[in-house]
Amino acid sequence: MFIETNPTPNVGSGLSRPPPITTTSIDVGQRLSKFRNDRGVPQIRIGVREFKCIGISPPQDHPHVYINMGEADTILCPYCATRFCFDPRLTASNADPPDSYFVDDNAA
Repeated sequence: MFIETNPTPNVGSGLSRPPPITTTSIDVGQRLSKFRNDRGVPQIRIGVREFKCIGISPPQDHPHVYINMGEADTILCPYCATRFCFDPRLTASNADPPDSYFVDDNAA
């Protein structure tokens, strides 16, 4: 899934609207950091703006959702409502809490 915000105002109405969140099923075709929320914490700090949320560890995981924060510093997963917060001090393979970074042993 792809989450994208669109800053374009509501053309023709004279009113601005908040950016819509659109989801589309796509395969990104690149390795993205994956994060999980096994602890059920309200927010996870991460060092990337493009990533996948898997919910909790397999086999109880939800569909692996591609999320692009864009310029935002926080975003919610549309499946599990975990709040992800960008922290530039962290790397792509780090998170707070630390066990939120998911290592996929089955990835090719």
